[in-house]
Amino acid sequence: RMGIKDVHRIWTLEEMAKGNVMFCATGVTKGSFLDGVRFTPGGAETHSIVMRSETGTVRDIRATHRFDLKPRY
Repeated sequence: RMGIKDVHRIWTLEEMAKGNVMFCATGVTKGSFLDGVRFTPGGAETHSIVMRSETGTVRDIRATHRFDLKPRY
């Protein structure tokens, strides 16, 4: 429960996330909000979103990743 005493309490947005908050997510499998990873010959395509509360900025990012240019770890 991580210190939450009343698990049925309804929290306000300000109580959950105060100040300058950033949220980002990348789809892994296809969903209603983000597309999942799509593998292409030699790479992959991803769909991500980044939101910033202070400026109201929302970035919808579709990226192409080329595996031949990625380092091997």
